[in-house]
Amino acid sequence: MKKILLFSAIIFLAVISLKAQSLLLFEDENAIGNGSEVYVVSSPDHDPVELSLLVTNNTANSLDVKVRRTDLSLVNGTNANFCWGTSCYPPFVYESPETVRLDAGASNSSFRGDYTHSGNLGSSRVMYSFFDMSNPADSTWFIVNYIVAVAAEHSFELTYNSAPLVNDQEISVLYEPTHDPVEVVALVKNINSVPVSVRVKKYDLKLLENTSSNICWGPSCYPPFVYDTPEAVTIASGLTDDSFRGDYTHGGVQGTSSVRYTVYNIENPNDSLSFVVNYTVGYVGIGDVTVNVPDISNAYPNPASSGVNFDYTMPAGTGKASIRVTNLLGTIIDEVVLDKTSGKANLNVSNLKNGIYFYSLIINNSARITRKFVVKR
Repeated sequence: MKKILLFSAIIFLAVISLKAQSLLLFEDENAIGNGSEVYVVSSPDHDPVELSLLVTNNTANSLDVKVRRTDLSLVNGTNANFCWGTSCYPPFVYESPETVRLDAGASNSSFRGDYTHSGNLGSSRVMYSFFDMSNPADSTWFIVNYIVAVAAEHSFELTYNSAPLVNDQEISVLYEPTHDPVEVVALVKNINSVPVSVRVKKYDLKLLENTSSNICWGPSCYPPFVYDTPEAVTIASGLTDDSFRGDYTHGGVQGTSSVRYTVYNIENPNDSLSFVVNYTVGYVGIGDVTVNVPDISNAYPNPASSGVNFDYTMPAGTGKASIRVTNLLGTIIDEVVLDKTSGKANLNVSNLKNGIYFYSLIINNSARITRKFVVKR
């Protein structure tokens, strides 16, 4: 059995949320934010499936804590129940009759959420709420996705430019020297029957002098010396993650560099899929083949005081597109809809405070290129 924590909020915001809650929840030292979802994956021969939590009083007062269970959806022939304090309750008990006294700052590890599946495969969802008996509105809740499945041997399907990639496939991209860095975006789909936690490795097969490569995965873009992403992205069964980007910074150096990228399951590193990108920087000549990819220029002027401009080009037939501007916290400041495949977009920044902002070329709700500009007066 394995447990996967999936947090939908930005880490910074999650920390603020945790501090505001009277009761904090932890699983294996991982904080579970209010409203989070947890995935517990098990094979059919493990029954019942258990999830244990530590509950901590985050206030300066003593609290008398109860637990409430809500069965959101249960696979036929399965049931859920929980343990709290000194008792484990049968499935027909949805709210603990007894309370557990938690003094200020104290923790209790007696909670356990059990799921009995009797070999029935599928996913069930159960919500647990923890609250002070004297103030039920002050509660902390989360949802458990209990998944019983036979995991497949291979988990990934990669797509580049709407075409699937086979293992160790090579793709070649050609850009003029004025385009720096060069970005390659790929979609990673989980084709397994269970959620998978995924990391990405890179191997610099051949780098021209004074050039470098780096990986973007999940919420982070890593510097060139990071060859294996420290963060994993959890992809639910059947879903696709669009956060991968392989960047190549060339500084105008012409020629070809090659980088291999490998996505892999951290629970089973042999469950992986690799592809090689040949980054060619130069001008189109006879026999050269270009890849029709979207592009956006560096912002100008930069720094900007009243307005900033962006030149952009996109392949014919591109769907919904825009330029989205965010601040350092990821808050969307403005968004310019693009109704042509090429042109110049202008953004009024006279109302923005001095500081650093990011702009992204968004195509079909996916950020293809992200860069930054500065507002300074």
